[in-house]
Amino acid sequence: MRQQILALGCCGLALLGGPTAFAQSSGPALRVVPMGETPPPKKAPAKKAPPPAVKANTTKPPAAKPTTAAVPTPTAARAASKPAVAGAVKPAAKPNAAGAQWTPPPAATAVKPSAPTAAAPPPATTNKVAFPAEDWRVLNPENALIYETSKGRIIVELAPEMAPGHVTRVKMLAREGFYNGLSFHRVVSDFMAQGGDPKGDGTGGSDQPDLRGEFNFRRGAESNFVRAVDRGGATIGWMGTIPVTSQTDLLMERTSDKKVAAWGNHCLGVASMARGSDENSANSQFFLMRAAYPTLDRRYTIWGRAVVGTDVIRAFKVGEPVVDPDKMISVRVLADVPEADRPAVMVQRTDGPSFQTKLKATLEQRGAAFSNCDLAPEGRIIR
Repeated sequence: MRQQILALGCCGLALLGGPTAFAQSSGPALRVVPMGETPPPKKAPAKKAPPPAVKANTTKPPAAKPTTAAVPTPTAARAASKPAVAGAVKPAAKPNAAGAQWTPPPAATAVKPSAPTAAAPPPATTNKVAFPAEDWRVLNPENALIYETSKGRIIVELAPEMAPGHVTRVKMLAREGFYNGLSFHRVVSDFMAQGGDPKGDGTGGSDQPDLRGEFNFRRGAESNFVRAVDRGGATIGWMGTIPVTSQTDLLMERTSDKKVAAWGNHCLGVASMARGSDENSANSQFFLMRAAYPTLDRRYTIWGRAVVGTDVIRAFKVGEPVVDPDKMISVRVLADVPEADRPAVMVQRTDGPSFQTKLKATLEQRGAAFSNCDLAPEGRIIR
């Protein structure tokens, strides 16, 4: 039996009732509660409220009629219209530590821009001067998605080392045109924007089998991990543009695979997968973070991060559901865009001198309250 799609509540998490393309659930949705709390008694399912007035386009309609469970919501006025269970999950408090530490990066010579001349230099020369190799890298177009939305462009760098199954899925669906025309049907202020449902109400999915959760991964010494600070027996940093927390390198010698456990952090711009109460029920729906929300870590699969367009994510219309929602006009793998039309994107290196200078200043300012959500590498379109 397929599980219901898990949506994210305005204060935490919620389960969007109803079936996917394969099967339907006859039981009420399960409420997600924070660790340490006692789940409330189950309530009998209620009739589904009418779907939102605006429906998303789809080329793969679900095979069965949805069955949803009406459950408590933050306000009584919304209770009758929500197709999901709202779980009150509060953000976890930021960890305390004795003090923040910072290790200077290897010495590097900053490359200063050349003085302007009367005649503009060729584009290639300009790029080399403005984006020195020790500070910037070229975004791999095969490892990125480009979203053209009703509010503007978003470019997401993918994280195949962290979530290979989910990266393969979203690239496949993008190449099939599955996401084209779909809406961001549920957008919560200071939380996230959820989309990827062909039904437009949070109960649909693709005709592909569900994915196994990839909440954690194994990090080895060869991983492209840049450390920010050690705290409480863990190391905080980044892999590429993705904020990551992991066990310390010291434990690598004690493990059979010479690797340690690591997991992504839900910071602004992070792309993560929605799912049902079953941890292995992610399919096509995803969400883009509008703010940091650490209680989602190790519970949802992070598969990328927006390097361009976080302002677009924050500009989406808000609602549960959204009235006249913003849409994904097209979603493509960046490498599939014809070269003449493909934007070239530069991404700031987290191990480069400019980012490390910002990191040092942020650590000094934030001290023990520092989080890797406090600092993000920049992404810039150069043509």
